[in-house]
Amino acid sequence: MAKNYFKSYIWLLETLQTRGRLTLKEIKDLWMRSSINDEEKELANRTFSNHIAAIADIFGISIKCDRSDNTYYIENKDELNGSGIREWMLEALSLNSIINESASLHSRLLFESEPSSHRFLTDIIRAMRDDKMIEVNYQSFNMESPRDFLLEPFCLKEYKRRWYLFARDHKAKYKEPHSFSLDRINTLTISDKPFKIPKRFDAESFFSTRYGILHYEDSKPALIKIKVSARQANYFRTLPLHHSQQELETFKTTDTIKPTETSKGFSIFTYYLTPNYDFIHDLLYFGEDVEVLEPMDLRSTISKSLDNLNIKYNG
Repeated sequence: MAKNYFKSYIWLLETLQTRGRLTLKEIKDLWMRSSINDEEKELANRTFSNHIAAIADIFGISIKCDRSDNTYYIENKDELNGSGIREWMLEALSLNSIINESASLHSRLLFESEPSSHRFLTDIIRAMRDDKMIEVNYQSFNMESPRDFLLEPFCLKEYKRRWYLFARDHKAKYKEPHSFSLDRINTLTISDKPFKIPKRFDAESFFSTRYGILHYEDSKPALIKIKVSARQANYFRTLPLHHSQQELETFKTTDTIKPTETSKGFSIFTYYLTPNYDFIHDLLYFGEDVEVLEPMDLRSTISKSLDNLNIKYNG
């Protein structure tokens, strides 16, 4: 029953999100035509009110009624349309609802397989909400054997189809949270021990100059300038590598300098971040379409990587 109710919550949210304001009669009519209404039962008024209360409690999404025309709407829709967990969640719920409504398309919707890290998400979020420590048995890829940790969960971050928990080891001396990949957690239990996140900690600020997951304690952020070929520039514009990305200028065919660029053109992008392995790896992914202009030490690092690669393939 709970599972069926959860599907109903998803359906109601997706319906109001995509169709806008609706009267209760319109919602009931749509519900009668919905494929998830297996028993073809009418949506009772009390059930509808319970759904609204549950959605507010579980998802933090408020559904209100405008008494001037008796239409229902999502009150905090502006938050959903911005960045953040509510937008991510509603997009996931909407996709799930559409797929359920389109069973005949299952064989035509292809998804990338993901590590099983999602199985711990619910418990971690619950522990974060209740300010409780978690006990985990964990083994990273560079650990010879698993270890037990008592962690203070600060925040969660998704990166390249993996979820990472940033938490402080309660028994360690360092105060800054470190990353723990959820797909490397063997067991997890919510502890009864409470903890408090320092008031100075802010997740957005914590990641503002970081790229991906890795962070080196002695590294500092730098202004990075790269040149991107015209055929790749649109990919950078529509899906920035980092929130600090800015496009300085674009050189069209007639503006180019090198003969090899006359038919392509290029754009200059800048970033303010700490260049780590993840960032270097992503730049190398684009091959000859990306060139690091500044700073020189990063340019040198990229050059050495390419030299080593060339030696590996050419001897």
